[in-house]
Amino acid sequence: MPTPAKPQTAGLRDQSAHARLLAADQRDHLAHVRDLAALTRDQASDARDLEQALRLVDDGTPAAAEDRQEAAADREQAAFERLHALVDREILADALAVAANDPLTGARARAAGLHELDLELDRCRRRGGPLVVAYVDVVGLKALNDSEGHAAGDELLRQVVTLIRDHLRSYDLTVRVGGDEFVCAMSDMSLRDARRRFKEVADALAAAPHAYAIRTGFAQLTAQESATELIARADSELIDSPHAQH
Repeated sequence: MPTPAKPQTAGLRDQSAHARLLAADQRDHLAHVRDLAALTRDQASDARDLEQALRLVDDGTPAAAEDRQEAAADREQAAFERLHALVDREILADALAVAANDPLTGARARAAGLHELDLELDRCRRRGGPLVVAYVDVVGLKALNDSEGHAAGDELLRQVVTLIRDHLRSYDLTVRVGGDEFVCAMSDMSLRDARRRFKEVADALAAAPHAYAIRTGFAQLTAQESATELIARADSELIDSPHAQH
C-alpha cells in the first residue's frame, strides 16, 4: 500500500531546528571567547598588582582594578550568553519532542518513528533476537469521515492506537505512516504471538458498537533486510489478504 509523501512542513521544521541548534552553538562559542577574555584580563590584573601596585590611571582608578572590573563584565556577559544557549536548546528539545509524536493519536510520527525502527533493527541484529513488524490498515476510515464527519474518523484512529498499545508491550513501537496506516515493531516476539495480539485488537474493535475493523500484514526480520524492505513485506501480506482482520 503506497505511503504519502512527507509534508513540506517537515522540511521547514528541520530547517528551524537546525537554525536553533546553530544559534545555541554560536552563543556557547561567544561565551567561551568571553571567558577567555576574562581570564586574560585577570592575568593582566595580577601582573599589574605586582608591577604597578601604586600606579594610577589618569582618572585615578587603579589599573589592576579596572582590568578586574572589565573581566567581571566579560564573565557576566558570558553567563548571559550561556543562559540563552540553554534556553534555545530547551526550546528545540521541546519542539522536537512534540514533532516526534502524531498529535492526533499519540503514535510516533513517520520520520521519528522510522528512524527509531532503524535503531531497533540494529539492536536486534547485535543481540541476535527476533523482530516482527505489523502493517495495520484501518478499514473504512474514508467512508466514516464522509458519513459521520472527520471527528468520528479521528476518534476511530485514537481508539485503534489505544487498543494496539493495550495489547502490545509498553516499549513496542507504533508509528503512524499514513492517514489510516500504522507500522508496529515488536522485538523479541514470535510471529505467532504478534498475530495473536493483533487478533485481540481486531476482536475488540469488532465488538465495539459500530463494529470497526483493521487489516494487518506481518513480516519477521531476516539477516540483511532493511527497514524499508521489512515494511514492504508486511504491506504485501496485508495487500494479499482478501479480508479485514476481525
